[in-house]
Amino acid sequence: MILVKDRTGSKNGTADSTLVGVFDSKRPLYRIVKWLILHIFPPVFRLLYGFRVVGRIPEEKMQNGCISVCNHVHKLDCVMLACVFQDYTMQFLSLESNLHIPVAGAIVRLMGGIGLPAKLDGWQPVLKRIKQGLEEGQMLQIYPEGELIDGCRTLRAFQPGAFQIACWFRKPMIPCLLRFYPRFSKSGRRKRDGMELVILEPVDIPTDKKGKRAATELETQIRCQMEAARLAVGREGA
Repeated sequence: MILVKDRTGSKNGTADSTLVGVFDSKRPLYRIVKWLILHIFPPVFRLLYGFRVVGRIPEEKMQNGCISVCNHVHKLDCVMLACVFQDYTMQFLSLESNLHIPVAGAIVRLMGGIGLPAKLDGWQPVLKRIKQGLEEGQMLQIYPEGELIDGCRTLRAFQPGAFQIACWFRKPMIPCLLRFYPRFSKSGRRKRDGMELVILEPVDIPTDKKGKRAATELETQIRCQMEAARLAVGREGA
């Protein structure tokens, strides 16, 4: 993926600079980076965090494109998601500032990171790219909490954008939750808490509601699933 500056003139004549990725999963650079990530990061995550997965990937819902949502609690949580959903091409909507985090930001950009535009008129190229990716059967990952808070253990307030986008494009949503779980050594000594990704049941777009009402219902359903999974920590997994 090559990043370019998209400059869109605003009404007051100033230029709005938004990072917009020219994404192509067939590019050699993307393939090389993805191969390295899938071979290097999984063992590192298992060693550092005891990283594991709870639940199943709903492949039947993902064949024609889907939108996933997850809480934002680690600088490399998008890499964790990419490793879990390695059979799918993923793109990530994130605050533009997150794409400039040293090392982690560069990895996210190369893996399909899309910087949220600072102004309303910057959304056109972003939505165009999202539409193209979904039509190609790709998976769009959005963090509804918006801000990254490293190590956060609560579920923060959601922004409505992820659910509005899902309703616009009529694509199923895959809720995911990154949560911390207690770990113990063989002797019973408490170790640093581990991390696990919980893949929850997919949610279809409501057919009996439209617009804001549909997006609100979708958000409510997904938040309930994620909150229940957060409170179930320690009672699931292997």
